[in-house]
Amino acid sequence: MNKKGFTLIEVIMIIVLLGIMLPGIMMYFIQGVKNSVDSQLRVTAVFLAEGLMEEIKSKRWDENSPIPPGSYTTPLTFEVGETRKTFDDIDDFNGLNNPNPIDSQGEPMTYYSGFRQEVSVCYVPSTNLNDVSNCSIATNYKRIEVKITNTGTNETISLVSLMTSY
Repeated sequence: MNKKGFTLIEVIMIIVLLGIMLPGIMMYFIQGVKNSVDSQLRVTAVFLAEGLMEEIKSKRWDENSPIPPGSYTTPLTFEVGETRKTFDDIDDFNGLNNPNPIDSQGEPMTYYSGFRQEVSVCYVPSTNLNDVSNCSIATNYKRIEVKITNTGTNETISLVSLMTSY
């Protein structure tokens, strides 16, 4: 007589083996889903940092420099009391610290809440372009550092660019 199918013991053994193996396999899938969210947040932070850096680099060297071709600027105003909307040179961005990103017009970007924007602009000597110890001594080089911090994970993306007045 030809018997087809599984016995009760075989079915129980399969269930036990799957019960042992399945959690281990599922851990890889769960970890992959978690990491994909982290990488998406990193990409968003890089996007915000690059956008802010490009905005800064589009501005003129200082108040006495000509306006870069194709850049938008408001009429010259006093440096004291300027707002993000009226920033017209690189130095204006120094000390920028926004708990939530704002755009070039000073409007909050609510769809990117959870990211902090920070900028430091520092004069650096030509002999060491990473030397930020004497930022107040004017040179022909400015080091611009843009930091975007994910306030949920405290992970910071940092971009550095050098500009020259030549």
